[in-house]
Formats: sequence, C-alpha cells, structure tokens
Amino acid sequence: MSSASAMNRRQALVSGAAGISLATTTSQQLLAQDSELQEPEPFELNYLLGSCMYGYSDLAEILPEIAKVGGSGIDLWPKVHGNQREQVAEMGEAAFAALLRKNQTSLECITQYKLGPFGLQEEFGFAKRMGCKTIVTGATGPRGLTGAALKTAVGQFIEKMKPHLAAAEESGVSIAIENHGNNLIESIDSMQWLMELRPSENLKIALAPYHLPQDSVILSDLIRSLGNSIAIFYAWQYGMGCMEKLPKSRELLQLPGRGRLNFVPLLTALKDVKFSGWTEIFMHPVPRGLPILDSTAAVTAEINRSRSYLSTCLKSIDEVSNSRNTTNTGTPGGEAKMTDDKKQTQKIIFDDYNKLNQREAYVILNQGTEPAGPGGYTMTKDPGTYICRQCNAQLYRADDKFESHCGWPSFDDEIEGAVLRRVDTDGYRVEIVCSNCKGHLGHVFEGERMTAKNTRHCVNSISMKFIKKGQELPAKIVKKKE
Repeated sequence: MSSASAMNRRQALVSGAAGISLATTTSQQLLAQDSELQEPEPFELNYLLGSCMYGYSDLAEILPEIAKVGGSGIDLWPKVHGNQREQVAEMGEAAFAALLRKNQTSLECITQYKLGPFGLQEEFGFAKRMGCKTIVTGATGPRGLTGAALKTAVGQFIEKMKPHLAAAEESGVSIAIENHGNNLIESIDSMQWLMELRPSENLKIALAPYHLPQDSVILSDLIRSLGNSIAIFYAWQYGMGCMEKLPKSRELLQLPGRGRLNFVPLLTALKDVKFSGWTEIFMHPVPRGLPILDSTAAVTAEINRSRSYLSTCLKSIDEVSNSRNTTNTGTPGGEAKMTDDKKQTQKIIFDDYNKLNQREAYVILNQGTEPAGPGGYTMTKDPGTYICRQCNAQLYRADDKFESHCGWPSFDDEIEGAVLRRVDTDGYRVEIVCSNCKGHLGHVFEGERMTAKNTRHCVNSISMKFIKKGQELPAKIVKKKE
C-alpha cells in the first residue's frame, strides 16, 4: 500500500471516528434535552400502617388492611399501645413470615420505646431475619435544655449510641429517634443537633409534628433542614390532647384533615427534599391498647379519610404555588378595595342570641371542630358577607376569602374589629372568636405565605352564615342585660 493510500485510509478512519463521536455526542445531548423536557416524576408518599391503630387486634385481622390503606408494609407495635410484637413472639417468626407472604406485605418498621435506644440488640437480629430496615425508639437524657447545654447533652447521648449504631449498621438497620415531649430529643434544636453530630447515617429521625409547635411554616422549615435524615413522617397533629379520655370526635382531631394543622406546606417541604422515607397516618386513643374506632373496617375507613386529605393536599401544591403569584394584592396605589359589601348597613338589636342546635353549640360554645372537606362554605365563591351564626355580627367579606386547600373556609383579613384573638387552650395555637358574642370561630395562622397578607383565618363553616351581596343583613344581636 502506498503512503498516500495509507494516509487517505487513516484520514477516512479518523473522519469516520469523529463522525461517530459527533453523532454519539449529539444523540446524548438530544436525549438529555428530551429528559429535561419530560415531566418530573410525581411525588408520592410511601405509606406504612401502624399496627397499634387497631389496638390489640390479631395480626391475621390487621395485615389484610395494609393493601386497603395503600400501604407497603407494617409497623409492629408492642404493649401497651398494641400487642402485635408479642403476638409474633408467641406464634414464632416462621409463622409470622408465612402470614406476611399470605398477605403479600412485609415488616418495614418495629417500634420499641420500652427497650430504649440502648436495649435493641435482640431486635436488630429479629429485624435482620425479617428484612426490616427501621426501628423507632426514643432518646434518653434531660429535657428542657437549650443552647450549649443542649448541644453537650446531645453529644453525650450520641457517644453512648456509637456501639449500638455499629450493631445496627451490621444488621442493616437504621435507628429512628422520635421527637417526644418526655426526653432529650423533644425540640427542633435537639433534632438538628442530633443530625449534625450523628456519626452514622443509620441514626435517623422519626418526625412527629404532634410534639412540636403547630405552625406549618416552622414545621416545613424543619423538614427542609432535616432532609432525608427523616426515616418516618408521622401524619399526626395536636388535637385536644391524648392523655385524658375525650369524646371520640375530639380524640380524632389528631388525624390529618380533622385538626387545624395545614399539611400543604409540610408536604411541599417533603416534596422539596425528595422525601423517600415512610409516612404513617397516626393517632393515640385513650386508653392505649384500644382500636381508634370500634371495628377494623371503621379504623381502615378513618385512615383512608386522612389519606384522601393528604392526597388532596399533594394535588393542590402546584395550584397553591400558582395562587401565590396571582394573589389579589389590592387596587393600584394601595387604595382600599371598595365593593357593595362595604356599603351595607346593619341594624343593632338588644336580645338573646340565636338559638343553636347541638352541632352548632359543640363548635361555637365548646371550641369544637367540624370535619374538614369541601362541605359548608369551603368552596363558596359568591360575593357577599359572612356573619356570626350566634349573633349575626359581620365577620368576613367574600373579597378576603381564598382557597387554602386546608379543608375549611379561609380568609386573609377580617372586618375591622370583628374578630378577637386569644391563646388556645392547647397552648400552641391562636384561637379566634367573634368580638361581639365570643363564639368560637376557629384559629388564625401567620407566616404561611399563601397570600400577600400572609395570614389565614381558618374558620368553621358552622360558626358563620353567608349573606349574598344584595340581600339584607339580619340585625346584629347585642346580648340584653340580665
């Protein structure tokens, strides 16, 4: 072969290789562009079913419910909250494994508060044999600490945890510490120090909003700071407490969609950090060991009620984000909005307040809460005025109503002087009442950034009556002197 021919062949090979390389690069770039144009995967919650929600019911009765509530596995609880861990010990691991296979589910979490963080060695072996990756427990140490003293105490706790974390790593298990009001890890700062000082990624957080301030902004900021160090997110909020026996309607306020905590910001934060841990819809009955409702079917239906609420929240996240950008911030120049509602006048009479039925009295006189959902005035968009059901005093204008997707009517402003604020009996929230008759309306939340006014009056529909624009307002009742 001549040198010219060899040269031509080498040039052709180089040219061909360059062409292949260019084509490959172009193809990769196009694929990357296509990938960027594709819709992101929808964010979904990975549900876990807590066995204690069914009290001391048999595992054979509980396990079929996992699929019914959209769960992927079970969280096994011992006495006193449940007794399913003891049931497994009695039937044996082989029989339990067979029961899991029969129901096409798995053991994903073991809750063991009574063993504490330093008594889990046998549970590590059990978890490993069952393919379980998470054990939830509490911490030990003084409570109520802040600042440097808190950091020191958390550091000392972690030092004691190191050999136990080594055993957990060997078993392929993560230890998730729940924030709880009765131990060292009780506050936001304590959780942040725990994660900042942890020597192993096998030490994680089981996040319980119930034990923290019921402020969705604070909670969502915490979620973002903890990120995927959260192993379990308990969909559980403060209701009327869980240490004293209460009417069932009040006890159930711990569940999402029943109480007043807006889960939209929390779920937004979970989506932002690409949360891949477990979500457990949760509450405590009184006394412990009872199912949250009388029958297995009722418990499952109640869990699904909360799951439906969380699903609605997830669907609304994008809509809420868009609404923040299009919120009506008033007329140009900062002038007050003028509508026919503001021109309405109202007579005043001195008389007894309107009579209330049993449901109305439960909410208005006894600080009750109506169920969340699309009922009542939640979806009402007509122009008009919302007045107090008990005394007819004007409370809110339709102009100030907005869609918060929390399950109750929401307003970002009240008619001047119509609403009083006071600390709720739970010590966390701010209650709002009618300034005339002091009837309970709901609660007010600030800092959620849902509207330009950064305020949300979350009001029970049953506490109000709606008068459409153009209709005459009934007379405002001022209580006659005894």
